[in-house]
Amino acid sequence: MKKILIVDDSEMVRNFYSYILKVFSMESDTAENGLVAYEKILESEFSVIITDINMPKMNGYELVEEIRRLEIKTPIIVVSTQDEQKEILKSMKAGANIFLIKPTEPDKFIHTVKEILRKESV
Repeated sequence: MKKILIVDDSEMVRNFYSYILKVFSMESDTAENGLVAYEKILESEFSVIITDINMPKMNGYELVEEIRRLEIKTPIIVVSTQDEQKEILKSMKAGANIFLIKPTEPDKFIHTVKEILRKESV
């Protein structure tokens, strides 16, 4: 089963994404900030990492940069309310694969996750 890591400082957001993934028979794990996520990534393998940008201790940009510095190729989806072009470019430059703007419709969210998983399995 594909395991997806959800990183967001909002418990409500983490629970919402976890619920959507569960409905589609996908397993998830969660982290409340980038530092906790980083530790989990060092311990476990994930099929996709979904992260917010603005978080305490280690933000989403720093997390993405650290993942890529370790040469981990796991696809990363950045989800943020910051929809300015410079924020999107900064995420992609850090190593994100996809940028979604919050709030993200459940259909778009699950479609994006499924599509990235499909591409990785080819």
